[in-house]
Amino acid sequence: MKKYAFILVVILAVTIGLFGQPIQEADPGTIRLGVMAGPTGFSSAGLDQPDIDIEVFPSPNEVIARLANGELDMAALPTNVAANLYNKGVGIRLAAVIGNGMLSLISSKGGMDVRDLYGATLHLPGAGSTPDQMARLLLKWADLVEGKDIFFDYSVAAPAQLAQLLIAGKVDYALLPQPFVSMVLDRSPQAAQLLDVQALYAELTGSATYPMSVLVVSEKFASTYPSSFRRVLAGYKNSVDWVNGNPALAAQKIEDLGIMAKTLAQNAIPHCNLVYESASEAKDAVTFYFEQLYSLDPSSIGGSVPGDELYL
Repeated sequence: MKKYAFILVVILAVTIGLFGQPIQEADPGTIRLGVMAGPTGFSSAGLDQPDIDIEVFPSPNEVIARLANGELDMAALPTNVAANLYNKGVGIRLAAVIGNGMLSLISSKGGMDVRDLYGATLHLPGAGSTPDQMARLLLKWADLVEGKDIFFDYSVAAPAQLAQLLIAGKVDYALLPQPFVSMVLDRSPQAAQLLDVQALYAELTGSATYPMSVLVVSEKFASTYPSSFRRVLAGYKNSVDWVNGNPALAAQKIEDLGIMAKTLAQNAIPHCNLVYESASEAKDAVTFYFEQLYSLDPSSIGGSVPGDELYL
């Protein structure tokens, strides 16, 4: 019996030696992160991990294409774009919310009243853009009709160009995101903020804010390199804290990366609502936001409200 017990102990020791050690994760090599030029990319400026390659793109379309064909491991995107990608079958998951609402209704005429918008023309930077979607949601909740109570104009799609028209007094009203809101208010003594969209959203919905930008990850990358993925998320959280706490230094880094000129970025950072909220923390707010967009136009998020599988 002693002999058999000894053999059993040896077998257990060998088994533990073989299988009790943690499996070593493969090195992912360069981790490819795609961000967009503008505030959506601001939160990445403090990433200091040498194996992360930040690529900056002028529009979501290029980021979408590279995510879909596997050229990117992670990306910072507008929230509704992430929903569209997921609903189209692209293998991504939502890792975190990295930016909440940062829209304002600006008048080039100064301190007017919101009621002056009745019958007026509101300029929006592009049909289907986040400002357009939010304007339509607010109109719906206020029980107003576009084309009757107020008129939308999409003739100027570039926010920077629309901001210049506001500064020159050639446009009366526009709904803009940061940093263009700060740019208009800094450069035009006549311009004024008529409405903080985030405050109105909170008042009308009871939800504190809405998530404008998110960090998504390739499902393949997250499952193949879980330790590296967790390390990137920890670095991203630190990056958000650093950008918020060091606007001047962050603005220089933002310019160096090609995300935006530092003169625009520095003034805007304190107003950009940059955050880091894990997918589990932000799930309720994101789902609620998707539900609002779906009620407005199902195609704006790809035809359906994503389920729990979207969230890591």
